[in-house]
Amino acid sequence: MKKVKSPKIVQKKTCSTTECKKASSACGKEENLRKLEKSSKIKGFVKKNKGSWDHKAWVMLCAEIVEEGYEPIDFDQVGLIAEKHKADFLSQV
Repeated sequence: MKKVKSPKIVQKKTCSTTECKKASSACGKEENLRKLEKSSKIKGFVKKNKGSWDHKAWVMLCAEIVEEGYEPIDFDQVGLIAEKHKADFLSQV
């Protein structure tokens, strides 16, 4: 029987600086979403998967996003960004 590797569990980091405790902080969901959108992570994911992915690939992407420190983040919004990149990718094929 093949041994299945369990997914890595990431501890939620707490931010103790005064700046991060403010509503408009750099630690907020919106700021992390903007940082992620500026990176090539989502676009690369769409390109790597040729505009089509399954639930497992999506969960792996979400885990990578958390591991890379983009949390807290709204994954519904990440999904919308991925769908936008998917439409762009498919229109170029």
